[in-house]
Amino acid sequence: MSYQDLLITGGYVVTLDPEIGDVPQGDVLIKNGRIASVGVVSLDEARGAQVIRAEGRLVVPGMVDSHRHVWQGALGGSTGDASLLGYVGRVVEKIAPGFTEDDIYAGTLWGSLQALSSGVTTIADWSHNLQGVGYAAANVRALHDSGIRGIFLYGGPGPDAAAFFGQRQPPQRHPEDARHVRNELFPDGTSGRLRMGMALRGPAFTTPEATVEDFAFARELGLPISVHVGMAGFPDSVETLHRHGLLGPDVNYAHANQLTEREFELLAETGGSIAISATVETLMALGTYPATGSALRHGIPAGLSVDTTTSSGVDLFSEMRMALAAERSRANKQAVARHEAVMDVELDQRDMLHLATTGGARAWHLDDEIGTLTVGKQGDIVVVDMRAPHLDGFGDPVSTMVFGAGPADVETVIVGGEVVKKDGQLVGPYAETARDLMRQSRTRIAERGAA
Repeated sequence: MSYQDLLITGGYVVTLDPEIGDVPQGDVLIKNGRIASVGVVSLDEARGAQVIRAEGRLVVPGMVDSHRHVWQGALGGSTGDASLLGYVGRVVEKIAPGFTEDDIYAGTLWGSLQALSSGVTTIADWSHNLQGVGYAAANVRALHDSGIRGIFLYGGPGPDAAAFFGQRQPPQRHPEDARHVRNELFPDGTSGRLRMGMALRGPAFTTPEATVEDFAFARELGLPISVHVGMAGFPDSVETLHRHGLLGPDVNYAHANQLTEREFELLAETGGSIAISATVETLMALGTYPATGSALRHGIPAGLSVDTTTSSGVDLFSEMRMALAAERSRANKQAVARHEAVMDVELDQRDMLHLATTGGARAWHLDDEIGTLTVGKQGDIVVVDMRAPHLDGFGDPVSTMVFGAGPADVETVIVGGEVVKKDGQLVGPYAETARDLMRQSRTRIAERGAA
């Protein structure tokens, strides 16, 4: 793949690299898709590079969404009034079974571009509506075509979506199709900017016996695992995994809202990671509070995530705000109940930016490649225009961005040295066709009576 060298110059560079820190008026040079220099770049170093002016902008690492159902990209706004079980009944049981391979491609492509446009350059795609190898191939092709970096998490469900992710407990194991998908689409472990993993039901949605078989299958294939745990109404999931010896550093745990202190300790001891979806967790009543504080207190790698865009936005700016507000509410609950004035608050805007970038990278063992603006890492960079009235602030620019920015403020997005958003607009061969495909898919869904 040929690359155009890029020089991002004159911006406020937030590297999140502990040895570099912030560079208030700095440059970032990308060569051959990777970061070649950070700080003040000389004319000789940057000779021949395409220049991206960044005065009045914030330059940050590309954000990492650690858990999203990307195939639902065309279904935005369909479950804003629903709990988790309402979402299962409406989307998983009613809409999902009617999806064709074309719907999977359209939804995943549109969902990936939604993420990219909002500054998310890496995504863990929890694909749980894959009714065969053709569906998986369509999903992977859409991820490729979008230009996003990611982990494709193969999640089945086979012919019966409701049995996979509903209240029933199916005894069947994870679809054998996953082996074929790995061998054909990920023969070397990676495929372009993508890697493969397994989206497993876990003990919350199947029997312990099926869970043991599913975990063994994923580990036989050498693939990382993601499961949903700690949601209200689905207790004891981590303890079940522990009893069967299934916990490990290759497992990412989505949500973890209702875990006990002992369960958090087990995750910390076994090296697991957590994906926090603060908006969905609070709106869908998955738990009283997100697991943000508990994960950080136990030293568990954790990242932020959107989860399902059917009942939330598409960006991690909103997740940073929701996660911070919810955690401060949780931490101050006892003092407020005693009518005490709180002198200091824990966690701040930079903690949230870490969760949205380096945290997600660590959660998926990608922190040697992405998550900070460090020489040698992938050129995944986001430029946020801070010149608008709602962002042109007095204090810490990171604070202003975290508390006020949104997708419309993302001016430039670069993945592996490739510009995928420029001057506030998505670019590339699929930027326009994706919209048409998404609308065609919506029409088909409505005609099937599912919308």
